[in-house]
Amino acid sequence: MRGWLSSVIVIALLALAPAARAADCPQAEISSTASRLQDARNALMLLAPGKDQETAIPRQTQSAIADLKARLAEFILAYMRCQSENADVEGIEVDLSRLGWARSLEPGRVYRNDEMPPHALDPGWSLSFETRPLGQGLIGITATFGIPCGGDTMLMIFQHSDEGWSEIMRVSSPPYRDVAGSYQAFDYAISPPDSDGDWFLVEKHLPTSCISTLSGIAYSVLRPAANPLRPKVLFTGHGSLSWADEDFGRLSVGADYFEIRFHDFDSDTNLVEIVRRYSVAGQTVAPVRNPGWPR
Repeated sequence: MRGWLSSVIVIALLALAPAARAADCPQAEISSTASRLQDARNALMLLAPGKDQETAIPRQTQSAIADLKARLAEFILAYMRCQSENADVEGIEVDLSRLGWARSLEPGRVYRNDEMPPHALDPGWSLSFETRPLGQGLIGITATFGIPCGGDTMLMIFQHSDEGWSEIMRVSSPPYRDVAGSYQAFDYAISPPDSDGDWFLVEKHLPTSCISTLSGIAYSVLRPAANPLRPKVLFTGHGSLSWADEDFGRLSVGADYFEIRFHDFDSDTNLVEIVRRYSVAGQTVAPVRNPGWPR
């Protein structure tokens, strides 16, 4: 199995070669980080999944999740060092998925027991990458992987300079001992630059739940900082949410505001849309109640 997987990685790297135009492209590093990523996934999958609907995560699984996130970051960083200034964003997603051996169940499909891939619900089995062109010379890359009862997502923002692509912001869940600490149904958006060329990022996520479609929603406003692993947090918010209709909340962001919409039950148990709007000025975020707010 291990030898077969290594062969797949080598073949994929050969296919990547035409796109890797950077003079110092570390092909061997991409190969080794991809291999370590697979080792981390396998280590997580081999751990006992625990009891059904158990939200607490054993210490060994906590460590394996943290290691998987570290290996994902190493892999993505090594890959991005190979990309030219005019990197093909869609091509990056394809390459990362192929080299990282991404796999996941089809969204919205109901699987029969005989159709379910072996170990598909085990932590670490699923992995997917998504890339977005963000303007301003920025590319966003998310990596989403399976954990007990759900998933977790890590975001890395890259910017191009004379030295190539470098990471300028990372958004990732802190270490957690319960599945509710993960970043499930993660989404994000960045603002247009202001007059000084500065921008902010808004992210939202749901805590994983093993037993209910009633959940919470959390969101934050971040600006880049000197250390990409420690972005400046301007604001955090949260609310209760029902995702029975598969609506996990929606973001919209402008140069000086953001808005988040989600559904929850009111006091009469009616499902209603909640709309929260905030202004963003410099380092200050404030709620806005204005019927003329842009839609």
